[in-house]
Amino acid sequence: MKKLSTHWFYAFIILIFSLIGMKALFHSGLFTAHDIWHQVVRLYYYSEAINDGQFPPYWINQLANGFGYPLFFFSYHLPWMVGVSLIKTGLGIPTTIKTLFFLSFTASGITMYFFVNSLLKNRLSALLSGILYLWLPYHFLIIFVGASMGIAFVFVFLPLIFLGMHLTREESKFGIPLLALGLSGIILSHIMHLVFLFPIIFIFFLWEFISTGRKFDFLKNICLGLILGILLSSFYLIPAAYYTKFTRVHQETGFSGLYKRNFINFNQLVYSKWGYGPIINNAKNGENSFQLGFAQWISVIILALLIILKRLSNSYRSLSISMLLIFITSVFLMLDYSKSVWSIAVKFTTVDFPFRLLLPAAFIASVSAGIVLVNIKKSFRIFVFIFLILVAIYTNRNHINVNLYTNFPISTYLNLETEITTNTFNEYLPLQASGRLLNKPWNEIVGENISSSGVRRTTNLLFFNLNVTKEGTASAGQFYFPGQTLYLDDKVIKFS
Repeated sequence: MKKLSTHWFYAFIILIFSLIGMKALFHSGLFTAHDIWHQVVRLYYYSEAINDGQFPPYWINQLANGFGYPLFFFSYHLPWMVGVSLIKTGLGIPTTIKTLFFLSFTASGITMYFFVNSLLKNRLSALLSGILYLWLPYHFLIIFVGASMGIAFVFVFLPLIFLGMHLTREESKFGIPLLALGLSGIILSHIMHLVFLFPIIFIFFLWEFISTGRKFDFLKNICLGLILGILLSSFYLIPAAYYTKFTRVHQETGFSGLYKRNFINFNQLVYSKWGYGPIINNAKNGENSFQLGFAQWISVIILALLIILKRLSNSYRSLSISMLLIFITSVFLMLDYSKSVWSIAVKFTTVDFPFRLLLPAAFIASVSAGIVLVNIKKSFRIFVFIFLILVAIYTNRNHINVNLYTNFPISTYLNLETEITTNTFNEYLPLQASGRLLNKPWNEIVGENISSSGVRRTTNLLFFNLNVTKEGTASAGQFYFPGQTLYLDDKVIKFS
């Protein structure tokens, strides 16, 4: 009981740092950010789709100027599942979105704390890693500049994957469930991030595998956790994998070659001016800051020095060396020197922004702080702890603000965003769909000698009465996608 109460105390400290870091969310209304309009519309229609009987939601009839769009076949689900639960309690959409960002921020610090505590068996080190995982520029960039809801949730589940693997090695009954929860959480929050996170996850798995004396049992349990995680997210994975071939995502729509203009310079990782504008031509010339964070850089450098000076305990030396190698590789892959590597990678998987490797780099840097703290003399630990936290707070003092608060009604967001798809490149338009129609509203039902009445549209239904004077053809404005069914007088009929 005493051990549990101590964890609650440290979790409370993380909550305090979260409240300070997210203080901008307690202002009325919403705020300007790159994807904030998308997020309002996505949450609104996810909620509407559930009210229409879609669970889980897939097709949204009102998007793409009313022609329909398969948004949730491919976009993430988990944040909106939590969001709909909050809406059911009476919260409005703006408040729900801010609540989701706050919950993800706080939860990520707590999951990092529990992972590092399990790894190092030192609560102070775990607390330091948890706070540095919160107070890093990329975290504030994701929330206050990008409003990237899915990625904000990935921050929560990445430590859970590591915690699950470590507890599996320690033969804890919580290992397999936490590994499954971490994997399914990332898949359902932002599946593309698995491409960027796989190397660090794999290296940690190898370290745990080499360290355990019961290799077969460990490998078996890891496989069980991975299978369970995939099964938990199969309602998303299976349709996404199957229906992708019916969309334009693999065509040269601007999305497939996006990575070519989103490399950054090394000096941007050290320091780059904070800004709120979008990336227009490439990541090097935009207003976004891609700095790792001074406290994080200090942690990585000290860890490297401890390795060189052989001041690390043997149990964490191999892990630290492996992590630093992944850190260096992540940095290299964010720079345009690595273009040839990416040109090969995109033949096998979909990637967009190489700078997404900031997340595994930041994760490693945060864990490095904990490893440093537990491997230095006890007399210096409190000093290093306070020093790194003060550096993190001071250097992020201007990053905890939004650019501009807004108070638009939800109808304003819907009127502007439903004309498009909430995807920048409309990459999931059906193959037969003409992108020109996104800017050209179409009368829903047309045809000679035909009139219509009683038109009703929901997220998954287009209903109307037809009045005909003689035989003819009626055309309804709807993008075709496999799985659609046409009923005439309550009977299924073929259509083209």
